[in-house]
Amino acid sequence: MSGLLLKEIGKNDIIVSNKYDRAMALIDSGDYEEAFVLLKGLDYRDSADKLESIKTQYEISKLSKAQVGDYVIFGSYEQNNNTSDGKEEIEWLVLAREGDRVLLISRYALDYQSYNSWKSVTWEKCSLRKWLNGTFINNAFSTNEQAIIQRTTVTADKNPQYNTSPGNSTTDKVFLLSIKEANKYFSSDKARQCEPTAYCKSAGAFKDYQFNCNWWLRSPGDGSENAAIVQDDGSIKYDGIIVENVNLNFGYLVTVTTGTVRPALWVNLEQ
Repeated sequence: MSGLLLKEIGKNDIIVSNKYDRAMALIDSGDYEEAFVLLKGLDYRDSADKLESIKTQYEISKLSKAQVGDYVIFGSYEQNNNTSDGKEEIEWLVLAREGDRVLLISRYALDYQSYNSWKSVTWEKCSLRKWLNGTFINNAFSTNEQAIIQRTTVTADKNPQYNTSPGNSTTDKVFLLSIKEANKYFSSDKARQCEPTAYCKSAGAFKDYQFNCNWWLRSPGDGSENAAIVQDDGSIKYDGIIVENVNLNFGYLVTVTTGTVRPALWVNLEQ
C-alpha cells in the first residue's frame, strides 16, 4: 500500500473520529438534532447504538417545532417493497397541535388491510383496530417511540348522512380518522388524496392513473356491514358500499381486503 493511500486513510479516520466526538459532546449538551445528523451513516465504534438511543429525543425535538401542515419523520415501516434494505422512515402530516401534543396521520397509505373479518361491525369491534394497536404499532415503533404515543379517547362519531350506530368510544394509541375528522382536518377533496407506498401497492392497493388510492375511515357507512372511506379523488364515500352488490368485489365491503390504511395518532411531546 502506497504511503499516499495510507496517509489518506489516516486522514479519513481522523475526520470520522472527530465527527463521533462532536456528536458525543452534542448529546451531553442535549442537542439531539445535530448529534443525530452527525451520527447518521457513521460507522465508528458504537455510533449505530448511540444513534438509536437518541432517535426518540431527536424526533421529539423535530416534532416540537413542527406546525400544522408540516411533514415530520416518526417511526419506520416497510415502504419501498425491498425488505433487504430494512424499513423506511415514516412521513407524517401534522393535522393539529393542542398544547404539548400533536396529531399525525401518515402521508402515504402504508398498508392494505380489511376493515374486519366478518360483516356487521363497529370500529370498537373491528379487526383493523386490533391490527393497528398490535401488529402495526409493534412493527413501526420502538419501545421508546411507543411510550410517547398518547393513549387517547377515540370518539364514536356518527355518520352525518346515516343513522347507523357507530358503537362505543374506545381508548387507542393508533386509530383511523372519522368522517367528521376527515372533514375537519382536511380543507378539500384534493387535500385528502393519498398515494400508496410501493409496499402497499404490492399488497394489491387500488390506484387510479394519478396513483391515488382509497383509504379507510372508522365511521360506519349506511349500514353496520359497511365502513366509510376516502376515495381516490379525495371525496368521502359516506355510504361505504353499494349494498345490492355485496357479493361482488367492488372494493368497499368491510369483509373484503380493499382499503388502504393511513394510521393516525397523537404524540405527547412532554414525555
